[in-house]
Amino acid sequence: MELDKRKSEVLKSVVKNYIESGVPISSHRVVRDVSFPVSPATVRNYMAELDEMGYLTQVYASSGRIPTSRGFRYFVEDALKERKRIKLTQIKLPDIEKIKSFREVLSQISALISNYTKEISLVVSPTLQDDRIKYIHFFIATLNKLFSVIVTTLHTTEALFIGYFDMDEQTLHFIENFLDEKLVDKTIKEALNLLIQNRFFESEVGKDKVLIVVHFFEALKDEYEKRKTREVFIRGVSNLLTTRIQIAEERIKFLLKMLEEKETVEKILEDTKGNEKIQIVIGEENKIPELWDYSLITVKYSIKELEGTLGLLGPIRMDYMKGIFVLEEIAEKLEQLSEKISE
Repeated sequence: MELDKRKSEVLKSVVKNYIESGVPISSHRVVRDVSFPVSPATVRNYMAELDEMGYLTQVYASSGRIPTSRGFRYFVEDALKERKRIKLTQIKLPDIEKIKSFREVLSQISALISNYTKEISLVVSPTLQDDRIKYIHFFIATLNKLFSVIVTTLHTTEALFIGYFDMDEQTLHFIENFLDEKLVDKTIKEALNLLIQNRFFESEVGKDKVLIVVHFFEALKDEYEKRKTREVFIRGVSNLLTTRIQIAEERIKFLLKMLEEKETVEKILEDTKGNEKIQIVIGEENKIPELWDYSLITVKYSIKELEGTLGLLGPIRMDYMKGIFVLEEIAEKLEQLSEKISE
């Protein structure tokens, strides 16, 4: 059922005031807030109707009202339609040129989101399996130990041990240049398939060198497996402990446990999978009952054609619009800096 203009304004007043105060909202407070002349008794009638419709609820008899998940949903969707820009302190991303890795960029961004919103930030990296190879470097260490470093669009591997090989500089450069020519601009998966399909290019590199390519393939396969898992950066857990609302102790413990086990953050984010860039899951919309005291906002970002997620987890009476604008602005700035991001 559609809300008429007056009930809509009353509902939005209750939600806005509840977000700000965290206490049940009385009819007298709404009277002071709405744009039309109305008595407290009439507002109480409106609030009772909104209660019956599932937008508001009473904590106890004769108390004021607080919003339900449905009430918060109405408020957020209405605010998104209006799209009024809120005033924010200028958000400045870390200086990419002074940061060693994309991983460090995401770690700092996670801290930035938490600092601006005073909520828990969840920053999820893209799946780096689809990252493209920029170049491959080989070097010999002591005792004829051959290592390789693979530089991709967003990441530089640690030194990968290839094996023990006694070779001169000319052979080393030949293998390096050959693999660069064949594999540059390929994803790691594409590179692996290419090496297998061409039998490690034995006919081109020769039987005396093909073993190096085989060992390189094994190192590349291990790197591919490592990149299957998205990295998750979590900041602002302490904000939960100073939250502005009362949350059952067992639910706080449950959330803290989930956040400690970073891989389970994927479970929290499952509800936000979809085609929309912005996803919001409010209170009881969460599939996990222990998360019904919280809401989750996520915004997708793309770096070098790879997709990651910026997320915000907070109490159900969090400042949704501030959270959305912070995530959107940081995602936009991150995408603008994508050309500078590489290790």
